[in-house]
Amino acid sequence: MPAISQIIKSKIPLIPAVTWGFLILYLTLRPKSDGDVVSLPTWLVGLPIDKLAHFGFWGIWYGLFHVFYLNNWRGFQRAPKQSVKSSNNRKYQVYGIITMILIGGLVEIFQYHLQWGREAEWADLAADAAGVLTAALFYKRF
Repeated sequence: MPAISQIIKSKIPLIPAVTWGFLILYLTLRPKSDGDVVSLPTWLVGLPIDKLAHFGFWGIWYGLFHVFYLNNWRGFQRAPKQSVKSSNNRKYQVYGIITMILIGGLVEIFQYHLQWGREAEWADLAADAAGVLTAALFYKRF
């Protein structure tokens, strides 16, 4: 049975991804205020900025999970690839993807039921999933 300190040490690489996840939850679940409305430059008017933000935030979230946890990041020096069992790594990769997409779905459900001025949209969930899956494909490739 591993000691508590070993368990904690093995989960430290999750801190960036967990912190980013809490930032996403804060930004998507807090009550909407007048300061949330941003005037865009004319060349950006008409673009789905909200969906691009969802795509980007969820993609960055998966990227942090992949770089710091799946690749065993140690400061500026990554651990050699041989130290990570690929089958175990694949399992955690799938768990991470599913967890992030499910959290995106829960955010939309909470937005719908909390009635804090946020709008629940299936397109937001699709953008979340697209961001996670695009990042996963990117990191699988490189």
